[in-house]
Amino acid sequence: MTGVSFVVPVYNKAPYLPAVLNAIFTQEGDFTREIIIVDDGSTDGSPAVIDRTCAGRTDTRAIHQNNQGQVAATNVGVQAATYPWIKFVDADDVLAPYATRILLDAAVSIGAKIAVGATTSYEFGKPITFGPLNAVAAAPYRRDLFREVMKNSPSNLSGTLIDRALYWEVGGGDPRLRYVIDTALMMRASRNRPVAGVRAVVAAGPSTAPNRMSANQARMLREHNRAMLYLLAENPDLSWRDRRLLLERAFGRAWKWQRRRRGASIWSRWFWLYTLAKIGPPALVERHLESTLEAFTDAIQ
Repeated sequence: MTGVSFVVPVYNKAPYLPAVLNAIFTQEGDFTREIIIVDDGSTDGSPAVIDRTCAGRTDTRAIHQNNQGQVAATNVGVQAATYPWIKFVDADDVLAPYATRILLDAAVSIGAKIAVGATTSYEFGKPITFGPLNAVAAAPYRRDLFREVMKNSPSNLSGTLIDRALYWEVGGGDPRLRYVIDTALMMRASRNRPVAGVRAVVAAGPSTAPNRMSANQARMLREHNRAMLYLLAENPDLSWRDRRLLLERAFGRAWKWQRRRRGASIWSRWFWLYTLAKIGPPALVERHLESTLEAFTDAIQ
C-alpha cells in the first residue's frame, strides 16, 4: 500500500472549501493518506472554515501563515508532507471521486513519477457531478507533457499527481515565480521523463471565482514567459526543436496580448519579434526573450 499527501494552498476561498475538502476526504482507493492545508494569510473566513471542517480528523493538518503567494504556500505544504506521492488541489477545485486512484494506477502502470488527467469547469452554486468512470478514458497512456506545457501552459495543478522526491529533485515550486507554479514545475518534472496521462476528467474548477490566479491574465502570462526564460537559460542542452517551440510560444503570447488588449498593429515591435521567433534561428531570437515580459507590465495589478 502506498501513501498520498494532498496539498491544498488556500487564499480567500471560504465559500468553496467545504466541497473541495469533502471531495478530498471521500477519495476512493486503497492507499494511506494525509491532507495538508496551507492557509496563506487569508483575510476572509477561510481559516475558520478550515479549522471547523478539519476538527477531529487525525489525517489532516492545517498550517496558517502570513501571505507569501501560491508558490511558497505549495512548497510549505510539500515540505510538511510525509507520503511518497503528492496530489495537488487548488482551493476551489473539486476532485472526481476516482481521481487519485486512477492517477496512481496510471503512474504505476507506465512506471512514471508524474501523472496528469483532464480537468473541466463547474458553475459555483450548482451541483458538481462527474458521472461514472469510463474505463477507456481511465486507461493510461504516455504523454509528451514537456512539449504540451510549452504549447499550452496549464492553469493549475489539480489534475496532477507527482512523486514527492521528484518534486524536490527538480527544485520544487520556483520561488522566483510568486503566483504561477504549474508551468515551471511541470516542464522541469516532465523533461526527459515518462509521464502517465489519463483522458478521464479528474478535477473541476469554477468557471469564475475571486482570487483565482488565471483571472489576472497579464500577470499569469508574464509569469509563464518568465518560466520559459529560466528554462532556456538553465538548460543549454535543449534541442533546436524545443528551443524553437519555446520561443515561438513565448513571443506569440506577447504579440497576442498586445494586439488584443492594447491594439498593437503589425507595425509594432511585438509583431516583428513574433515573426522573428517563427523564422529566425533560436540563437538569434532567444537574446530578446526577456523583452517579452514588458508586453504585460502595464496591465499588472
